Amino acid sequence: MPNKFCLALSLIIAVALITSCEKSNGSIGSGKFIDDRPELGEKLSFPVVSYTQSWDSISTKNPAQVILGNYEDPIFGRTNASFFTRILLSKSSPDFGEGTICDSVKFRVAYSSYYGVEGDEIGLKVYPMLVEQYDSISYFSNRVMNYGPAIADSNLVLGPRDTIDNGVDTLVGYLSFDADPSYFQANIFDAAINGASHFADNADFVKQVPGLYFTDEGAGSTIAGYFNLEASGSLIQLYYHTGIDDTIAKVFNLTFGQNFGDPTLSYNLFSNDYANAQFDLDIIDTLNGEVLTYIQGGSGVRTFLKFPYLDTLIGKGYSINKAELSFDVLQGTAGQYRFPGSLIIIQDQDTVQRLIKDYLSDITSTGGTVARTDIREFNYTFNVTRMVHDFVNDREDILPVFLAPSSSSSNIYRVVLGGGIHPVIPAQFNVFYTRSN
Repeated sequence: MPNKFCLALSLIIAVALITSCEKSNGSIGSGKFIDDRPELGEKLSFPVVSYTQSWDSISTKNPAQVILGNYEDPIFGRTNASFFTRILLSKSSPDFGEGTICDSVKFRVAYSSYYGVEGDEIGLKVYPMLVEQYDSISYFSNRVMNYGPAIADSNLVLGPRDTIDNGVDTLVGYLSFDADPSYFQANIFDAAINGASHFADNADFVKQVPGLYFTDEGAGSTIAGYFNLEASGSLIQLYYHTGIDDTIAKVFNLTFGQNFGDPTLSYNLFSNDYANAQFDLDIIDTLNGEVLTYIQGGSGVRTFLKFPYLDTLIGKGYSINKAELSFDVLQGTAGQYRFPGSLIIIQDQDTVQRLIKDYLSDITSTGGTVARTDIREFNYTFNVTRMVHDFVNDREDILPVFLAPSSSSSNIYRVVLGGGIHPVIPAQFNVFYTRSN
C-alpha cells in the first residue's frame, strides 16, 4: 500500500476517533436549516410499553364541581362518588326569638352536568360531620369520614334537565330534597337562641358545625351528577315559626359559599370496584404491555408508559428536535360515557409525581387535547421534546410516566386507548434528532 495512502487513512481514523470521544451536552430543537426552514433530522420510532394500573388516591380539595353517584360503567365497573361540603350562615348573629320551631328543611343543589345515562335513580343520604374540617390540610379522595346519623334519606331521580324557576336563575336544574328538621333545630335555632358565640361569623360557625357528607347508598345506577355549590340557588332553606301564635311562615337560608371571602371548603371522595370491568388489574402485563389501556378520572385507573430502547440515545449528545407521543381512542367505547377533553403526562419518580418538563415551555404546547381524526375516530397527541431531552441528555435515566385526565379531582370521564401492541391502533412514539457536529 503506498505510503501517502496509508498516511491519509491514518489521519482520517484519528479524526474520527477524536470526534467520537467528544461528549456533547445536547440541545433541544436546534436541528438544521435548509433554505431558512427547520429540518427535523433523523427519525426514530420507539416501541411503547403501555399498561393499566389503579391509582390509590388524589387530592380533591375545593374541586371545580362536586360529584355524587354510585354508577355502573359497562367497561370500567362500579364507581362511587361522594362529597363533603361546609354549610354557611347567610346572615351572622341571627335573632330567632324564644320558642322558634324549625318546621321543615329543603335542600337545593344546582347541577353542573351529569355523567352516564340521564334519569336513573340514586339512594341519597346526607350525614352531618362530627369533627372540624381544616383549611390548612389537604383532603384526599380516599378519606375516612366521621359522621353522625343521617339527616336525609331519599330515593331521587338524577335529572339535570328537570328545571325550575327559583326567581333568581331562570330555569335552573337542581337536585331538591327534604331533610330532618331536628338536626337544624338543635344546631342552628336552639344554639343561636341559647346565645352560642359561634354565630358571630362563619369562620367561627364552621368550627362548631363542620359540614355535611353527601353519598349515594343505592343499589347502583347508570348516572353520576355533577353539582355547582357556588351557584346562587344552591342553598338549604330552613322554614320556621316563632311561638304558637306565629302564623307567618319564615325562612332562614344556609349556603355553601357564594360570596367572596366565605370560608368555603369541599372535597370529592371516590371508590372503585373493578370486579365487572372489562380488564383485570391482577393479570396486567407490565413487561410487554397490553393491547388496550384504560384511563379514568377521580382516583380510578391510569395508563402507565415505559420506553424501551430510548436509553440507546443516552450519552450521544444528540439534538432532540422533536419528540411526539400519539394514542388513538378505541372506537365504540364512548357513547354516553364521555372521554376526557384532555389528558396530561405525569412523571413517576418513586413517591414524587410531577408534570413532565414540556409543560414549563412558553413556546410550544404539550398538547394532549382530544382531536377528531375522522367521523368516529379520536386521538390524543403530545409534544414530549423536553421530556426526551431531559431523559437522554441531562438525567441519563429513562423514567416511567403515566396518563391521567387533566382535572381528575372534579370529573370521572374515562377513555380506552390502543396500547403499544395493538395490531391496528398502536401507540406511536417518534423522536427526531440531529447529530452534533
